[in-house]
Amino acid sequence: MAGEQSKNYEVIYDMGSGLVIAKVSIDKLKEQDINARIMKNEMQDQLTANIAKRGQLESLPLLVNVNGVLEIISGHHRIKSARAAGLKEIIALVDESGLSRSQIAAKQLAHNAISGFDDDSTLREIVKMITDVDDMIESFIGKDILEEPLSEYEKMLSPAVSFDFKNVVFAFLPHQVKDMDVLVKNLEVSSPEIIGVAAYEQCQGFVEALARYQKFTDIRNVGAAIHSMVQSVNEKMDEAGFNEEEDWTYLTKLFGSSAVPGEAAKVMQQAIKKAEKEGTITSKNRWQLIEYLCADYISGS
Repeated sequence: MAGEQSKNYEVIYDMGSGLVIAKVSIDKLKEQDINARIMKNEMQDQLTANIAKRGQLESLPLLVNVNGVLEIISGHHRIKSARAAGLKEIIALVDESGLSRSQIAAKQLAHNAISGFDDDSTLREIVKMITDVDDMIESFIGKDILEEPLSEYEKMLSPAVSFDFKNVVFAFLPHQVKDMDVLVKNLEVSSPEIIGVAAYEQCQGFVEALARYQKFTDIRNVGAAIHSMVQSVNEKMDEAGFNEEEDWTYLTKLFGSSAVPGEAAKVMQQAIKKAEKEGTITSKNRWQLIEYLCADYISGS
């Protein structure tokens, strides 16, 4: 019987009693119309990932040959994940003994019912042997069956749960009220701590500036780059002697421009150097020289 392919599968080994180990095409398999065993989506996804990683099933499904059609008795979820993982063929047990529909149903229920259960104390000891995050995820051990290993499980599987975080929303919008209304409705769900809105046209400039800063500082992580940008701004304000308890304003608002002619700048630089040398001002309060000059002008000195 070995090597036989007339039944839409290739027999690898005849175990006797109507059971054979065979290589079968997944496309040739028929699922049962009713299957009592269910599996959560996240568990199914993890099973798919495990099969894709291995490249094959780690336990053999049980099939039955019904008039040349291979029906699944046990292993619906394994075969579903094998399909999702891209497998074309699998190795399976095939019952060729000629089971009736009643016998097939009985075996289907039996394989689901006698799958057994885990002893909690033994399970905890096995869990303690797991030292790798990927291994923990692959095992799909639930938190509800863990006691002593629970704290380690939390650290391995969900390291972010112990972190404090805040939601920050910074949106670039066209100048339209309806867009603002949509934003506000969405924000009511996420409840951000900070809301920032800027003109839509500034979005590209912001993204480009962030990308340039990442290259400039060789920081690839976006969060780390933004943190570094914030630090740079704070340092700039510290250098200027900024005191958040006082009201500050831009010189541009006073002079109408942030630039002065070159000759005027030279005179200002000379005055600043002289004032710093004499201790009248420091590098953190150079602006105060303007205040002194304006005060003298007002008093007529």
